[in-house]
Amino acid sequence: MYERDSDTRPNAAQVGNGSSTSKRLAGIEAVETIADRVDIDRIDAELPEEWDVRSDLVQSGPEPLAETLLFRRSLADPQLTLRPADPSEPEKRIEFCERSGPKVTEERTMTVDRLTEAIRVAVNRVHQLDG
Repeated sequence: MYERDSDTRPNAAQVGNGSSTSKRLAGIEAVETIADRVDIDRIDAELPEEWDVRSDLVQSGPEPLAETLLFRRSLADPQLTLRPADPSEPEKRIEFCERSGPKVTEERTMTVDRLTEAIRVAVNRVHQLDG
């Protein structure tokens, strides 16, 4: 429902023409991220008018940089974040985090088995907060 077609390719810069940079990057592979697996516009269409969803890059402590889905209305309002427990598996074990305000630490409230279920939980929670 929220997922893109299976023929989408991961976001990755194209490096070519045999330069020394491309030789150094030869062992690096593109990794599929959470934003590669969802249709942001389709999710956004289900949110109240003031809310939006976007991809965001975050780093938590010693963890590697990870792409997340961020649901928010404004910087001063609560926000929700969906983050894969393992960034290399963007469709499995999605951590659902909520921050109730700008000066409050984000709190993981649950882990959901699949990305589509996590999106449904987030959309429902947004409607509760908007209500």
